[in-house]
Amino acid sequence: MRFGICCGPNSLPVEGGSVRENVLNLMGALQSAGADYAEFGVSHAMVPDEQFAQIESAVQESSLRVEAFNSFVPASHRITGPNVDQAAALEYCRQALGRCKRLGGEVVVLGSAGARKVPEGFDRAQAEQQFLEFCRELGPIAEQAGIVIAIEPLNKREDNLVLSVAQGAQIVDVVGHSHIQLLADLYHMTEDAERIENIGDAGARIRHTHVADLNRVAPGLAINGEANFRGFFSELRRAGYDQTPSARCSFEGVTSSFATEIAPLLTHLRTRWQEA
Repeated sequence: MRFGICCGPNSLPVEGGSVRENVLNLMGALQSAGADYAEFGVSHAMVPDEQFAQIESAVQESSLRVEAFNSFVPASHRITGPNVDQAAALEYCRQALGRCKRLGGEVVVLGSAGARKVPEGFDRAQAEQQFLEFCRELGPIAEQAGIVIAIEPLNKREDNLVLSVAQGAQIVDVVGHSHIQLLADLYHMTEDAERIENIGDAGARIRHTHVADLNRVAPGLAINGEANFRGFFSELRRAGYDQTPSARCSFEGVTSSFATEIAPLLTHLRTRWQEA
């Protein structure tokens, strides 16, 4: 298993530094902390050309790559509801995936509740069909870019469309494209008390993972108890996830001190992985 951190180009800014200097500082800190890769938001790649050039230059100079991306589709490109412009949304995705690939992207997470959440009063069945159709059209675009899309089930407070790993697995099967797969997020599963066994049941559909401790803090820093990392990792092993060369696990949550927490949280996750 390879472990990474969800972050952004300015997560560890250098005082008075350029975008390039900030990214170089971040990637160096991640490597020193023991990270295997970085995970950015897609919006970090969809910046003006000059700014993207600085990010790309810094990543190329680093020994790490931005192998994963999240927050794929912005709310301005609706996937469901009465105001869908699928062609425009897919064109945005095409451009975004191209830039993600240039930074080392191999998997892009499709959570994007702002774009996919069923609008109040809109027919749910129609929204589900819209989402399926979007994913079917997105598959060939992702394949052409050489990137796998991982559908992210979210908790009920954040979304009302894809709410469990079990449901996500069904969607992957219905879409039926090799580049539309699934993510399992321990935080969202914990929030909705989803069966941890759904991960093992999903099997090879799982292509990316996110974790955080209770209250979405860094692993090992929860005040009351700890998230079920051992159970989560055990089910990933049952799914065969650890047998794939692309097996990754990203911390996606909040820190009170990014610079000082990343090394301990990575150590904590590796310990729980070995114990699972």
